[in-house]
Amino acid sequence: MNHDLIASRYARALEFAAGESVQMAQRIARELMLVSDHFQHGLKDLMVNPSFTQAERRRVMQRLCEERNFLPVTRRFLFLLLERGRMSAFPDIFREYRARLDKRMGRIQVSVISSHPLPAELFTEYRRRIHEAYGESALVRQEVDPEMVGGVLIRVGNKLVDGTLRGSIQRFCSRLNIEI
Repeated sequence: MNHDLIASRYARALEFAAGESVQMAQRIARELMLVSDHFQHGLKDLMVNPSFTQAERRRVMQRLCEERNFLPVTRRFLFLLLERGRMSAFPDIFREYRARLDKRMGRIQVSVISSHPLPAELFTEYRRRIHEAYGESALVRQEVDPEMVGGVLIRVGNKLVDGTLRGSIQRFCSRLNIEI
């Protein structure tokens, strides 16, 4: 089964568990954001490394849930992922859950991706133009991808606006019927 299908199913189940309460769904998202932050700073290694036992993983997750006072629904969800060996899919599940919550609330996620952090004035200009195009429901965030050579890539939902150097070269070569 592919990660997108797994992420979609688990996110939909979590959305159902949150019920009709938008506040509950938002709190779950905030709690999962904390797990996501820990995931990026070493928790993933513990959760997917076979040298750690299931009991060790459970203890770490239990401690995190207790320290942060997670809702019971969030705790059950995280332990379900642990028991079913799905923690490696957590980032995809969380991304899908947030996308579903944003859609429910009428928000649009927009990522401005560049090789280095953009100067504040330039990011402010991008944000202004995005808000003109999509309205105030657009949540604009900046991402840094050191692999990118230059330029900016803007992701709105599943659409991409490619203003990168690589994209420009590819479009230029395409016009000349040259393969790179």
